Amino acid sequence: PARSQHLTMPCACSWQSTFMDLEITRSVHGEVAVLRLSGRLNGATALLLERWLQEHAPAPLLWDLAGLHFLSSAGVRVLLVHEKQLRQRGQATVLAGVLPSLQEVLTITGLASFWQQLPGLPEMAAALPTVRGAEERTTADGLRFSVLRAAAAATPAGAAVEGALVRWQDAAYVGASVQQLHLAFGRGGLGARKDTARARPVNFACFGRLLSYRLEDGETDALLVADPATNFVRIEEAWSFTGPPLATVTLHDALPVATASAVLQQVSGTPWTGALLAMPSGPSGPEAAVALWVLPPASTGIVTGCCLPAPGLELEPELALPALLERLQASAGEGLAEWTLEALPAGTQLHVFGSHTLQAGADHTLNIEVPATPLGHFDESELIVRALYADCRRVVLTPLTGGFSATTWQVESFDAQQRRLLPTVLKVGPPAMMNRENAAHERYVRPFILNNASVGLGSATQGTAVGLCYNFVGVTGASAGLKTLARRWLDEPVDKMQRLYDQLTRETLRPWYGQARPLATCLYADHTPLRLFPGLRAVADEVLPFELQAPTLYCAALGRALPNPWWFLEHRWAEHSALTFTCQVAVTHGDLNLNNVLSDERDNLYVIDFSETRERSVGSDFARLEAVFLVEQATLETDEDEARFLRDMATLYATGRPWGAVPATLDSVAPERLAFVAQLRRLALHYLGAATPPEACVLPVFEWTLPIVLFANRPLRLRRMSTWVAALQLEWLQHVAQQTSQDLA
Repeated sequence: PARSQHLTMPCACSWQSTFMDLEITRSVHGEVAVLRLSGRLNGATALLLERWLQEHAPAPLLWDLAGLHFLSSAGVRVLLVHEKQLRQRGQATVLAGVLPSLQEVLTITGLASFWQQLPGLPEMAAALPTVRGAEERTTADGLRFSVLRAAAAATPAGAAVEGALVRWQDAAYVGASVQQLHLAFGRGGLGARKDTARARPVNFACFGRLLSYRLEDGETDALLVADPATNFVRIEEAWSFTGPPLATVTLHDALPVATASAVLQQVSGTPWTGALLAMPSGPSGPEAAVALWVLPPASTGIVTGCCLPAPGLELEPELALPALLERLQASAGEGLAEWTLEALPAGTQLHVFGSHTLQAGADHTLNIEVPATPLGHFDESELIVRALYADCRRVVLTPLTGGFSATTWQVESFDAQQRRLLPTVLKVGPPAMMNRENAAHERYVRPFILNNASVGLGSATQGTAVGLCYNFVGVTGASAGLKTLARRWLDEPVDKMQRLYDQLTRETLRPWYGQARPLATCLYADHTPLRLFPGLRAVADEVLPFELQAPTLYCAALGRALPNPWWFLEHRWAEHSALTFTCQVAVTHGDLNLNNVLSDERDNLYVIDFSETRERSVGSDFARLEAVFLVEQATLETDEDEARFLRDMATLYATGRPWGAVPATLDSVAPERLAFVAQLRRLALHYLGAATPPEACVLPVFEWTLPIVLFANRPLRLRRMSTWVAALQLEWLQHVAQQTSQDLA
């Protein structure tokens, strides 16, 4: 291709080449090469760019990609190979002006954070790394070494970024990710739970993605961590290095440890000094080794550190730290070694870190504020929070009520400047349930864009728990806060809550309910209480004071026998599960209660908890709330309360009463609750239609009424009452079935 040379600015020359769909412009500003790519970097042009880079020197340190609008995986490979070659020489490139479409490619390939990125070329110029040549030095004894100053990391404003030494003392087995530690050594334990970590304490060290440890019995191991951001070490005592190294020291002669310590402190020029050592021969033999050191102020040569044998590790002059860590991951041995070091052999490389102040581990990690009495899965939840909120400085967890198998928190998060971020919700539970919820979200939620905006779910797994983070886009209001509708029910007028619920069903959930269609479905199979609660019968045997094996139960408060729901569930449910009913079927939430709906200050509604979301009778969600408002939240303090409540339920579920005909008043049910139940039934019939079979209304209520006996957070008197209400519902079902048989006859 034709090339033309032209002057672009004083002391800067530029070359331009055009390859089909790609235009390359190289400018040299002083000693720094800048490469601008315009057009498409695809499979064909990537090969030409690779050849172009081999033929032109010096290698570019800056990529200006503002004009590049297509990037293929072949193009990514060329950029990656070029970057690795530079890092082996102690240099690194910076990307500027990356378009959103290209950024997505880098994110998908896991390389979004591999390069430093800046908005454009002007900001890039302020952050140019400067690399000075190696300085040859000698000690007082005439021993030779060289110092290569590392590239000076800078902010866009040009201020130098200083590293730090972090001291973790009495850390109480707090979790820190391998990514956060990066270079670290200390004592702690492995495992999601603190009791597991304490039971088998280890001495550990992190070298990038390499996690090495030694047990008290001498057993060692080295693990290559696939995802450093989600793999954690629980720390008791430790040191970690942050920020870039200040310099690389290469020893031409062997140095005694005391002399090497003095050299390190002289090079760092800071009170606290740390170093990563790469030695061609280890303390106990000819195999290579790496070590981490910490030198306190006014050190006398006594250092704190660790050592890892690294058989096969190849060193070369001025090997950059990223390249060293990559080689170490490929050559590491079986784990940390015990050693006493007297001298560093010739050829040793020391990557020097320095800090003017010693930073406490508590100031270096995410601050999690939780209730005085944490809820279930908390050890796992701590690590899940650290993984999902790694970019935050502080989070405040407030428990949300409800949830049988999982724990749900509302999360307030703050960045490093203590600015409040948009609220989120975190749910932690067993893998089967949470993975089901994630899959349902992908299938039933995202395609319909529920909740007034897109909802993003972030996930993390620790031990026996999985966490899902709900990120809501579009939360508005003066404080951008969220409240559950259950909370608002206690604080606001009932007519306001009825309007909000009507908005929920007719607007927010309309993409589901509005697509209802008639289908033949097995209602008994769809609404068995045993699907979610397989251990239901065992708890009933323990809690209930009456015989469960008989077909009927005598109810003294009503003066008559009722069908026994426990006997029916065990002896008759299976045969009914094959019966088909034609009714309106749509996507439904499956566990819709007022704790699963949140609102901001402008009454935008957001739905969470989709583990039970699937297609079923469209009346299911309304029935779930009926069980909550009538039974689960009833107030029963005396035997007379029970009797009055049962009489009211017998009136409500009277076999001759149409489903939509709710009594105007009931003695034991507050008027606002009864009005809400009437609203639920009206909405259910609206979506189900006039021709719906009665079972489509009652079976979902039965499904959620009988399991209330399991809810240990409810009074025992109320838990027992759930059986009697379920018996009345079953009586209603049997009456309907008998009527249907007579009509068919």
